[in-house]
Amino acid sequence: MNGREQSHRNKPLISRLPGKNCALLLCLCLLLCGCQGSPRQVSGEAPLIALDTIELQESFATLHISVRNLNDRRFEMEEIRLSLQLDQQQAASLDPAPVFLSVPARGREVIMLETELEPGSRQLLEALTHRQRPNLAWQLELVFDPPRGRLRAEANGFLHPVPGQPDRFR
Repeated sequence: MNGREQSHRNKPLISRLPGKNCALLLCLCLLLCGCQGSPRQVSGEAPLIALDTIELQESFATLHISVRNLNDRRFEMEEIRLSLQLDQQQAASLDPAPVFLSVPARGREVIMLETELEPGSRQLLEALTHRQRPNLAWQLELVFDPPRGRLRAEANGFLHPVPGQPDRFR
């Protein structure tokens, strides 16, 4: 190998290309960079909801409902309509319930709502407390009435008693 071939191999690839090929490569790189879009702005998506906890009191139940905003803008709500079913039976409903909540962009908040449970639903929860059943299926539907329109969200899952905390279910 002579000295010219050895020095040619040590040079970076871009310096070994003739002028026209180098310019073409640079233009292709710029075009590819131009095709890269900016991140998509998310808006108008219904929030994700989940029933975090049910706490039984003497004459009512407290529902802890998590609301997760998927949008890139703050989500504000003034009232909601709620329907909760336990074991496919209507357990509670609120129509409408005033809720003044502001969930930050891509954030999560928990709202607490007090409501009366149907007698059959209270019996289902008591059976769960006394280990007469392993879990209890739930379905939750919320209709949000923010100032800009109406959004509907649904969720479902299973409740279990919280160990060491009577009358509390997750």
